[in-house]
Parts: sequence; C-alpha cells; structure tokens
Amino acid sequence: DGEYIVAGSFSFDGKVYLFDKDSGTPLWIYTTGQRVYSVTISADGEYIAAGSNEVYLFDKDSSTPLWSYSPGSAVGSVAISAGGEYIAAGSYDNKVYLFGKDSSTPLWSYEVGSDVDSVSISADGEYITAGSGYPDYKIYLFGKDSSTPLWSYETGATVRSVAISADG
Repeated sequence: DGEYIVAGSFSFDGKVYLFDKDSGTPLWIYTTGQRVYSVTISADGEYIAAGSNEVYLFDKDSSTPLWSYSPGSAVGSVAISAGGEYIAAGSYDNKVYLFGKDSSTPLWSYEVGSDVDSVSISADGEYITAGSGYPDYKIYLFGKDSSTPLWSYETGATVRSVAISADG
C-alpha cells in the first residue's frame, strides 16, 4: 500500500532500515553485523525479510527479528508473499529455501549447481522462481509444496534477476 519502505545497507556492519513514507527518520534500524544483500516487504507492509549472512524475518512493529536462519553462506536474495506467509531465499551455499513465516526451519531447500543470485515468489506464495550463476546458469520454477523444480531452463549466463506475476 506504499506506507512503508525497507532498505538494507551493504556496509560491513550491515543495517536494515524501516521507514514510514511520511518521514525520512527510520521507524527502526537493525544491525546485522554483515552486509545486507537483499530486503523485501510484504504487500500489506506487515512483514519484512532481509538477506545477509542469515535470513531475517521482522514484524513491522519491532526491530527484533521474529526469527533468523543461517545457511552458512551469504543470502543474496529474499522474496516474500503478499501477506507474508511465505519467504523465499537464495543463498551462495547453492540453495533455494522456502520458509513459512512462523518458523526459521525451512519448509524445504533445493541445491542447484551454483550460487542462487535471485528469487521471487507469487503473491499467494504458490510459486517460487530462482536464478543461478556460473556454471549452472538456470532459471527454476518451484511449487511451494515441493523442493523438486517444476522445470528449469539454462540461459548460458548468470541469472541476476527473476520475477513472477502476482498470480503465478
């Protein structure tokens, strides 16, 4: 609804910032202690996810994470469904992760052939896309109920960005 803005800093002490659209003063700031590679906010503005060396999930009302998960490598991309029910993450441990908002334990993960540089998720959380780098160079489509890709396609180059329509 455009009420909130989330930002992440790529500095060595990494910060996540939440702003209200009516003020340049942050509502809150959270320090990750590591570079923040990606941030996302649910369509209703209630939930924020961030990717650093961990995946973080926040409620908009607090800078204390609801939970965090460490895949053991940097998290290059995060995406969140419209209502915040599902969070997708792509990590440099070569895995795509899907989380439910109520737990830091992944619902599933899938290992690709290289870093996962980008993820996206449909508004209802039913579909997840991922893009990988060298030497995999693929686009993947997943359904939320299985870590087995519905399909993949090799592009021949690093896939730095993927997006999926709201209706999947």
